[in-house]
Amino acid sequence: MIRFLSRQQWRARDLPRRGIVVPPSTWTEVFVHHTALPRNGTSPNEWSDLDEIRAMMVTLQTARPELGLDVPYSFVAFCRDNGDVVLCEGRGLDRTGAHTAGHNDTALAIAFAGNFERLPIPQFFENQLHDVGAWLWRVKRDLGGSNIGIVRPFDRDVWGHRDVRNTLCPGEHLYDRLGLIRYFEEDDGMDQVTWQVVQAGLQALDPPLYAGRPIDGLPGANTHIAVQGFETRLGLNPRGVVGTLNDPTAGMWPATRELLFAGVYSPWTPEHEHEVDVTTSPITPVIDVRVGRVKT
Repeated sequence: MIRFLSRQQWRARDLPRRGIVVPPSTWTEVFVHHTALPRNGTSPNEWSDLDEIRAMMVTLQTARPELGLDVPYSFVAFCRDNGDVVLCEGRGLDRTGAHTAGHNDTALAIAFAGNFERLPIPQFFENQLHDVGAWLWRVKRDLGGSNIGIVRPFDRDVWGHRDVRNTLCPGEHLYDRLGLIRYFEEDDGMDQVTWQVVQAGLQALDPPLYAGRPIDGLPGANTHIAVQGFETRLGLNPRGVVGTLNDPTAGMWPATRELLFAGVYSPWTPEHEHEVDVTTSPITPVIDVRVGRVKT
């Protein structure tokens, strides 16, 4: 279970709050860190006392002065000895961080309190990682973070700090378990063959939305742009996730998927074909991606 502590609840010191105010829709990726500051005792990565958690959050406000006198992460996760997770607000959902150079303006950052390189891991750690993933799912679906996951690794939903920097962070014990932090539903997935069909359909439109770019079956930045262009052209109200860099299992907008694949998986014959100007027609078109035609 996740228990949330706001800055007011963990009694943040009266220091200027850092970061640029942005909407939650800004975030396209999630980075995971560890604070490298374990608690005293025999369970250095497991926390029981809320006052101890509050004290650590106050410590984090000034622990990295070169990053500014504030908690550099969006949130800090404390694994409790009863199996719960206390998630403390750092910069929060609506401010840029100071956690990962080159990604502070695009990434939500969660730091796990402790040192996960060599020290013992919490006894309920895997369940706690699942709980953090469930919370990210809620951020994505209910709290305005709809673009989270547009950029993610090939085989995971979250990045580790060491994926992009020469660092041990977030520690080997946490890094090896990052695959447990998942916030995509299973039915959001599409395989690489399906993405090739999507790209071919976008390329075959007149004018082509894929604009002559190579078709590789991966939902990277070019596919993202083309899919958004498709939605704009058809006036769609998208819901869900567009897709992510280098991830052949990523999802796409359900409304877009319905239109792109209506012609692929339903019977179609040439006599039913109609040429439609998708920029002006009041009729909702569907794309037959086998031939790049628009039909009603």
